[in-house]
Parts: sequence; C-alpha cells; structure tokens
Amino acid sequence: MANITIGSGTTRSLNTVQAFLRLVIFLFSLAVFFGLTILLSGIMTAVAPFLGPATLAVGGFVSLILAIMVSRTLYVIPEYERVVLLRLGKFVGVKGPGLFWVIPYPPFFRSVAAILDIRVQTRIIKAAETLTRDNVPVGTEAVIFMRVEDPERAALRVANYNEAVFQAANSALKDTVGTMDLSDLLGDRQTVSDKLKKIIDSAAASFGVDVTSVEITDVHVPADLIQELSVLAQSRRAAQAKIAEAEAEKQIAEKLSEASESLTPRAMEMYRLNVLERLGREEGSQIVVYGLGGRGDDMETTISAAAAGSTVGRPG
Repeated sequence: MANITIGSGTTRSLNTVQAFLRLVIFLFSLAVFFGLTILLSGIMTAVAPFLGPATLAVGGFVSLILAIMVSRTLYVIPEYERVVLLRLGKFVGVKGPGLFWVIPYPPFFRSVAAILDIRVQTRIIKAAETLTRDNVPVGTEAVIFMRVEDPERAALRVANYNEAVFQAANSALKDTVGTMDLSDLLGDRQTVSDKLKKIIDSAAASFGVDVTSVEITDVHVPADLIQELSVLAQSRRAAQAKIAEAEAEKQIAEKLSEASESLTPRAMEMYRLNVLERLGREEGSQIVVYGLGGRGDDMETTISAAAAGSTVGRPG
C-alpha cells in the first residue's frame, strides 16, 4: 500500500476506503483497456496474422500501466486532513475532505504537495538550564497545543512546520525565563504561560500554525536552593504571624480604650463584680473583698493576714 509524506515529516498509510476504491477503479480500468486491446488485436490479426499476438502483448502491458495510473488519481481524505495541490509547480488550491481526483497528466498537470493533519497537536518543550533575572539556574518544561490553520503556508512556506514551531517555542521559553525572577516564575505560572503563548503564536502565524495554548508543566530548581527557599518561606510566615498578632492586639487595645471612655463609675463597679464572680467559679481561687464598709487604719494589715492565712490583727 502506498504511503504519502505529510508536512510534519511522518508517513501515513492510505486509508482503507481509498485503497478499496482505487482497487475497484484499477480492475475496471484494466478490464476496459484490455477489452480495447483484444478488439485491436483482432483487427490487427485480420490485417496480418503475426500482428495479433504482438498487439495483444503490448496492449496488455500498456493496459496494466494505464489502469495503475488512473487508479492513483483518486483520493479520499478524512475530515481532519487537507491536501495542498500544485499545477506545474504552482499552488492552485487546498482540497478535502471527501473524494476528489488529482490528475497529473495533460492537460491538468496537478500534483499533491502535502497532506496535512489539521487536528490539535501537542509538543513538549524542555529548555536547558537558564539564568533567571535574579541569577538562579533553572530548567523549565512546557507543553504547547497547536493546529494547522493555513495549510498553504504550513506546506509551502516552511520545510517542517512542526519543527519550526518547536524551535521558536524553545527560544521563547528561554528568553521568557531570563526576564523573570524565580519567585514570579514559580508563583505566577499562568502569567508566564500567557506571555509565552503570545510570543510563540506570533512566530507560528508565519508558518500557518495557530498556537491555542501554552502550559508550564515543571520548573527544575537546584536542591540547595529549595532548602534556602523553604527557610525563607518559614521566616516570612513567622513574620506575618507576628504582624497579624500585633495587629490583633492593637485592635483589642483600641476597643478597650473606646469601652473605657464609655463606662460610667457605676458601670465600672458592676464590671468589677462580674469579673470577681467569674474568678470565684475557678477551683482553688481565693477572693478578698475590702473597702465596701469604709476604710479602717488596720485594713491593709488585716487583708495581708487573711491572704496569708494567719490571725494577725484579730481582736482578743
């Protein structure tokens, strides 16, 4: 079965439907041409007996060649492929999908330049270690999603559009990494992907290829640098926690200040009694209350003695 080279450099076997139709056309053409050969051989035998076998032999060989030539002019192209046609070396159009004829013989002189797959294709890009803007060597991997948008350009403007897009993407990935800090590269991959897509799509458009998306899949960072980044991240988290705690304490102090300004002496006394009540609920707590009935000269001594559990200052 014949093979046709497509624009990406691979080969694709003719599909089963096309092969079957070509076989049918070959057999039909062979029968027609061989029938004409037999008829011509009979006429030549009537003219001269020795011309009959010679005409039959030559006509049979010619019939076989013609049947092969006719059958190879039929193409059946699936929905996801397109055929770029030339006439005497010049572009004349794009065919497909479906059934059509490409006749390379006079007066048509048409030929197939390439059969292109217009489905979305993926390609993995692995950039070698590149220094970021803050002088960190990193290796980057990305995957690009692309499809042939203009079969004419993809077939005639570049020898291998797949390889051309790959090289453009590889160069764009290195240039993009070199203009970014490591923290931005690790923390904002979507921005990096969008930037890469814009650069690669601009270059691929001249090849007739549309880059639908670019995704950063991996960033390789040296192991010692990973440890340093981990320590730095922990320090930042600890600093942020202290800042958050200080902010909370500041807010509490502001609220207490506002509350103290709005409390009257009577409300403050009720608040103190409420605090004493909550303290008294705790097991093992001891509360000493003084000053409710006035202040005597020996009050401080009596309170201290009560707190120490002694009988100092008790009357006899």
